[in-house]
This record gives sequence, structure tokens and C-alpha cells, in this order.
Amino acid sequence: MATGSTAAAKFFKSIGLSSGKRSIFMLVVAWTLNLLWLGLNYFWRFASVEVLLAIPVLLLLYALLALISYIYWGIRQVQEQEAPYANVMVGVIVAVTLLYFNFNLLQFVLQAIER
Repeated sequence: MATGSTAAAKFFKSIGLSSGKRSIFMLVVAWTLNLLWLGLNYFWRFASVEVLLAIPVLLLLYALLALISYIYWGIRQVQEQEAPYANVMVGVIVAVTLLYFNFNLLQFVLQAIER
């Protein structure tokens, strides 16, 4: 437990925040996150169904584009620079994970719209 507080202390010391400034900084971070959360809730309450459906669809298209890009540029890098295939596999894993999460988000939004 002491290592976590030591790491946090080192982080704040590295960005130049003393104890008093640190608490003010954390208050500003918490306030900003609360403001973003309120804005997000406000947006979802007043957004139309088309917008609510378009966001996960666009994210799904982004994930599909990321998968294609990771495969294309990864294979190209392997062929031209003899890079290891592990880079391609990591990119594909990241892109497939994005696809999975975005597909689940789309299903959640579709279920929420049906109710």
C-alpha cells in the first residue's frame, strides 16, 4: 500500500505540485470530470434517436477501419522492413477488441431504443 502512495507522490512531485497545490489540482480534476459527466447526461437526454444510433455505428465503422489499417500497414511493414509479425497480431487484437466493444455498445443502444 505504501508503494501506491509513493508512486502518487512521485508523480505529483514530478509535475511540480506540492501538497496544497495537489489538493487543488485534484479538486479541479474532479470538477472537470463532474462537468463532463453532466454534459454527457444532458446530451443523451435531449439527443434524437438518430444521433444516439449514429454514434455507435460510427464507432463500429472506425473499429473496422482500424482493423483493416492495422492489417495493411502491419503486413506492409513486415514485407518492407522485416518487422516481426507480433506487431501485426497486437494491432489485430486491439482492433478486434474495439470491434467487440463497439458492437456491444450498438446492441445496448438498440435495446435502449426499443424500450
